[in-house]
Amino acid sequence: MSIFNKVLEIYKDQNICLDCLGRMFSLLGTHSTNEERGKSLLLSLTMENHQKYLIGEESIRNKAIENLKLLANKAKYIPAKEVLKKEGFEPLLLNEDINCFLCNNIFRNLDDYVEIAKKNLEKIEYSNFLIGTSPSGKIINREDKFKAKHNIIEAESFKTHMNREIGKKLVNDIGKPTEFTYPDLTIIYSIRFDKSSTSLIIRSLFIFGRYKKLIRGIPQTRWFCRKCNGNGCESCEFTGKQYETSVEGLISPEFINASQAESSKFHGAGREDIDVRMLGTGRPFILELRNPKIRTLDLDNLLEKVNMTNKDKIEINQLSYTNKKQVIFIKENAENTKKTYKAIAESSSELNIEEFQERFIKLINTFENKNIDQRTPHRVAHRRADKIRDKKLFKVEGKFLKPNLFEFIIESQGGTYIKELISGDEGRTSPSFSEILEVQLKCIELDVLNIDY
Repeated sequence: MSIFNKVLEIYKDQNICLDCLGRMFSLLGTHSTNEERGKSLLLSLTMENHQKYLIGEESIRNKAIENLKLLANKAKYIPAKEVLKKEGFEPLLLNEDINCFLCNNIFRNLDDYVEIAKKNLEKIEYSNFLIGTSPSGKIINREDKFKAKHNIIEAESFKTHMNREIGKKLVNDIGKPTEFTYPDLTIIYSIRFDKSSTSLIIRSLFIFGRYKKLIRGIPQTRWFCRKCNGNGCESCEFTGKQYETSVEGLISPEFINASQAESSKFHGAGREDIDVRMLGTGRPFILELRNPKIRTLDLDNLLEKVNMTNKDKIEINQLSYTNKKQVIFIKENAENTKKTYKAIAESSSELNIEEFQERFIKLINTFENKNIDQRTPHRVAHRRADKIRDKKLFKVEGKFLKPNLFEFIIESQGGTYIKELISGDEGRTSPSFSEILEVQLKCIELDVLNIDY
C-alpha cells in the first residue's frame, strides 16, 4: 500500500494531528520535523486529488472529491476545504472540537508544558538539562493498537517526539543546552489524557575531600539506634541515633545549607572503627548532595566553616568537585590502598626489653612484605560475610614502652583488621603478633596515620 493510501486509510479510521501523522512516517525522509512531514503529506494528497478531479474520468473525479472531503473534515486540513470551495462545492463546517486520537492535542499545546518547566526551574542553578516523558499505559496501548491495525512500522514513539520538541523549545527560551549523558537536571513529564504532571530530577553534586578524625568515640556515618532502628525510643532519648554525632553529621550540614540540597550521603574510602582516630592527611571521602538547588559553592569558605565549628573534633581538607564515577572508584579501590597505623598494645604478661627486642626480630621476619589470612572477626561477624581475606603487610616497626605495653607502626593493605592482627582473634587471624611474640596482646589504642590514595 502506498503512503498516500495509508494516510487516507488512517483518516477514514480516526482523526490525528499533523505531528502524529508525521511521526507515523518519521523514519522516512530526513531533515524534517514531524509537523512538516505531516503537512507535506496532506498537501501532496490534496494536490494529487485536485489534479485527478480536474483531468480524471467521472468515477475518478468522484473519488477525488470524496478524498478531499475526508481531508477537510477528519484531518481538518484547510487547503483541502479551499480546493472544494474553489471547485464549487458547498462550504464544509470543520469540526474543530475533535481532538487527535493519539495525543489528545497534547502536541498542539507544547508551549504550555514549556511554561510549566520554566516556572519549576526559576530558583534552580543548572548548566544543562534533559527532557524525559512517561506516557500513561492508556496512551501507549492505544498507539500500539493503532500502528498494528494500519501496519505502520516507520513510526517514532510518543515520548521521543515529545522529548525532542519540548527540548528544542526550552533551549530557545532559556538559552541552555540539552545534555544526554550527565544532565544537571531532568524534567520528567508524566502524561495522561485527563491530567499531566511534572517533576524534576536534579543530579547530585559530588564534593571530594579528606577528613581527619581527631577524637575517639564517633562513627564515620550516622548509626541508627539498635533498639528502635532510628524511630526514637527511651534508650536513644528519642533521637533515633546510637551515637550523638558522626563525622558525616559534623561535615554535611554546612554543605546542605549552602547548596540548598534536600539531603546528603557520605561515601568514605573505607572507614575506621569508632574508637580509632584518623590522622595524617586524612581519609578520602565524597559528599553527595542530593537535589541541590545551587551547584556553585565556595569550597574554601565551607572548609573554613566546618573546621572552625568542629575544632579539635574533625578537620577537612583538599576539597574539590568530582562525580559519581569517583564514588565507585574509591569504594572499589579502598582495599587496594596502603595504610599506615599506630597501635598501642597491652600484654597479658610482662616482657622485659630484651625479650621484646629478640622476639620482635622474628615478628619482622614473619610479617614484612608477607601475606596473612584473616577470617572475618568475631566483632563484625554479625554484619559481614564470614570468609577468609588474604591481606599483605608491608612494614612493621615496634617500640618497647613498658613491660606490658608496646607501640607498633604497621603498613598494610587496606581492609586489614589491625586489632585482630595483634590479638589473633582466637586463631581467626594467623599468624598474629600475639602468636609470634608468644604473649597475648590486646590493642587498646589505634590511629590511622596515613592512607595512600
